[in-house]
Amino acid sequence: MSDNRIPDKQTAGLLPEDESKNPVFRLGRAVAGFMLLVWAGVLLLVFYLVFRFWFA
Repeated sequence: MSDNRIPDKQTAGLLPEDESKNPVFRLGRAVAGFMLLVWAGVLLLVFYLVFRFWFA
């Protein structure tokens, strides 16, 4: 049983490190961050247009 636990701990420790170095993983995080910025910009634009017409 202890033999089964040791590889699990090793793979659990190594996978996040290897995954963060993966270029596809890093590209995915960059795309997600860019999409978040785009959504924030769209939300600000919608609020600006709604309140501009509301208070006009």
